Amino acid sequence: MLLPPAFVILFVVSVLSTVSAVFLLLFAGYGARKLGVLKSSDAAVVNSIVINLTGPAFAFSALYGKPLTLQMVGAPMVVFTSSLLVMGLAYIAGILLHLDRKTTGAIMLVSAFGNTGFLGYPVTMAAFPKSGQAIATAVMCDQFGMALPLYSIGVVVAASFAAAKTNRAQILEFMKAPLLPATIIAILLKPVHLPQPLVTSLTILGQATVPLAMLSLGLSLSKSSLKTATVPFTVAMVLKMAAVPIIALLGLKLLGINGVVRDVTVLESSMPAAVMTGVIAGRYNTNGAFVSGVIFLMTLASIVTIPVILMLLG
Repeated sequence: MLLPPAFVILFVVSVLSTVSAVFLLLFAGYGARKLGVLKSSDAAVVNSIVINLTGPAFAFSALYGKPLTLQMVGAPMVVFTSSLLVMGLAYIAGILLHLDRKTTGAIMLVSAFGNTGFLGYPVTMAAFPKSGQAIATAVMCDQFGMALPLYSIGVVVAASFAAAKTNRAQILEFMKAPLLPATIIAILLKPVHLPQPLVTSLTILGQATVPLAMLSLGLSLSKSSLKTATVPFTVAMVLKMAAVPIIALLGLKLLGINGVVRDVTVLESSMPAAVMTGVIAGRYNTNGAFVSGVIFLMTLASIVTIPVILMLLG
């Protein structure tokens, strides 16, 4: 059997190196909690800083002054559509597996909504370090392709399958945070020349997002939530980390979207289950233990699956 070309080997090593560097931050957070340096409850404080301070600065810096193409507008539409299609498949799988209503709702959440922000941003930056268009596309996919449906449709699904009353205020709660407005403002102010000290300050503040996000994710992981049914977990894993990116790739080809925008959109679509699905499932009692276990296991599995996706895209 012939050995792979040298450039393929170098690419594999590069991908593994960059992705591993990102995940070292995750394990630093996990290790800090195990050693008692930090508590799991500290994740809420870190998340608050990311969502209300560094995240908005990061989103603004990623989009302000950057070219916004039609392909970048189409990317979140593809992510949104792919997630909804897979959510329907997850519902059918729940019926075929004779899962109870709460677990069916849980598998719909973790199969459809990925960690496109906390994990997607740092992975995108590691994989495409010299492309401003890459991180801008990631922000668009995260905010408009994932956050909007998660905090609207996702909350409705969680509440409905837990037989709980849907709270309209909670559905729109994410709009109170400055992350989405910062994204919109950056797009609107694209032609406006802002003072350089302001832009520089926002850039510096935004640079704290990646390490804080990964530390928070590490603090949130827990072995106590690994009592996850094997078959439902496997189904959720295949749907989220295989079916969603495949459907997204087909949608991108259909729309003629290619290049960096295509690669980043597929990469974002392949992210493991979003941490916020655990928050939503816990709030509405939609089998939170199952969701937490899936988040943990999918995140660990993504150490392998993300480099594979990047190599296939390359």
